[in-house]
Amino acid sequence: GWTYIFWSALLVKLKIDDAVDAIPVHFGNGIWGCIAVGLFAEPTRTINAFGEHGHYGWFYSWGNGSADAHLLAAQVCGVLWIIGWVTVIMLPYFLILNAIGLFRVDA
Repeated sequence: GWTYIFWSALLVKLKIDDAVDAIPVHFGNGIWGCIAVGLFAEPTRTINAFGEHGHYGWFYSWGNGSADAHLLAAQVCGVLWIIGWVTVIMLPYFLILNAIGLFRVDA
């Protein structure tokens, strides 16, 4: 909820038109979902899902006297990769739609 409210308010402040609030729902909450794994991945559940690898959520590592942020760094890299990939794939599509007048529908 709070991520949606933050991203929605940011779009209003930046005057970005998003009629159905797709950016806060998908972009904002998607980023939070990925980063939350890097922060809160609990060791027992992580071991059950992926086996023993020694890298868990940053708060769990920090609580055990380690500052291991490998999982958090991997999640941040993943978020940046996804943003780059979507930009490269979708920007030409949106530019073409805009050029032929189909990007926005008349009210």
